[in-house]
Amino acid sequence: MFPRSQRLARSGFSSAIAASGRRASSAHFSLVVPAGNLHGYAVVIPKKVARFSVTRHRLKRRVLSVLRALPLPPALIVFPKVSTLALSSEEIKAELASLLSKIIGKS
Repeated sequence: MFPRSQRLARSGFSSAIAASGRRASSAHFSLVVPAGNLHGYAVVIPKKVARFSVTRHRLKRRVLSVLRALPLPPALIVFPKVSTLALSSEEIKAELASLLSKIIGKS
């Protein structure tokens, strides 16, 4: 987990998604980098992706552990898709790194 100071606050979360920002998608992830002066990170896994909370939390921990090792923009929201459950940590890292390089390269 990221420390509380590095998490995206719930108060700014809905405006972060609705705001125009940079987006990137792949077969396993959708990323949103909100415009503005928001700071923090979030991983959102709805019940549609993983029915059980144990599975959702396990996937969230895996994605967050990979994010800690990557260069990140000031704010980022990650939406894993159902197919992410079958990936290894190395595959998650490779896919997130390629998506982040696309987003960071656009700025």
